[in-house]
Amino acid sequence: MAEELNVRNHQLSHEAQSAHSQRGFVLVTALVMLGLLTLMSLAMFYSARIATQTSGTAQSSTEAYYYAETALHYMSWALANDAEFDSHTYSGTYIHAPFGEPATSGNPVPANAASVGDYSELQGYLWSPGPTAISDTLAAGVTGQLMYFDNSPMSSRHLCLQDAALFSNCVDVTVDPTSRVEPSMNKISAQLPRYIRLDIAADGSITPSIPSLPHHTTPVVGEDIPNNGAIIWLTAGDPTNANHDIEIFPLDPANVYSGTSPTACIGGTLPSCPCDSGAAVSFATAQACDANSGQWLSSYSIVAYAIGYVNGKPSHMLRAVIQ
Repeated sequence: MAEELNVRNHQLSHEAQSAHSQRGFVLVTALVMLGLLTLMSLAMFYSARIATQTSGTAQSSTEAYYYAETALHYMSWALANDAEFDSHTYSGTYIHAPFGEPATSGNPVPANAASVGDYSELQGYLWSPGPTAISDTLAAGVTGQLMYFDNSPMSSRHLCLQDAALFSNCVDVTVDPTSRVEPSMNKISAQLPRYIRLDIAADGSITPSIPSLPHHTTPVVGEDIPNNGAIIWLTAGDPTNANHDIEIFPLDPANVYSGTSPTACIGGTLPSCPCDSGAAVSFATAQACDANSGQWLSSYSIVAYAIGYVNGKPSHMLRAVIQ
């Protein structure tokens, strides 16, 4: 009888130890599963957060693209029509559209300026298409047909498309677009001589203006840059190569508007464009001298750059030949 009780007690003790071991195993398993579920939950949370941020960035980039594209179309329309983005002098104050007709000594140039588009006015005033010297420190009163036209020296431009072998500061057009080093859009407005700010509302309405000088080193939303919209400016393009920007010396062949005559190259005031009629374009009929190639030009392309802004941040940049 005593022996049977001992065996029975031994069995009960073994069963108790087994049950205790099982409870310990279940606890460890539960903790491991809880940890895995916690990690999975955190992973899903951060994955969703990254996806949301990526989606928001993609949306901002898409919006900025369309803002920049809208600016290009708007500027093309403005040049074709009499949008009055051309003003002969800069008064030094904030100027809001509409702008006045260009004038020399109080006379519109050309004479029918009020009835033709801005591009036609520019064609009649090519000897001074835009400011070549307006800067943050230059005094008011600088003349120029298009205040937002950038004809600054190629070597000092903040943004240009050319061969890097010629101008190290330019986006190298000899490199495949997928491999090019793109310029920074951050604070680019502070580096531009002049540009037009386009505020684009949710309903698509556009309010154009030319920001006042000096441009702030850190752009101010609502003054230098739009909260939602774009900034845009023009420059000269190579008429034979759409991928190249050029620096020009505009000319007034007949000296109709007291501009620079091509014959000024004889006195050394123009670059190395040949002073003879044997050139492909005669200096007597040229509209400009290409400062890069030394060639006379009968015409040149108008290139537009546009940067789209979303919530006051630049997110996309486009360049197009619009004329």
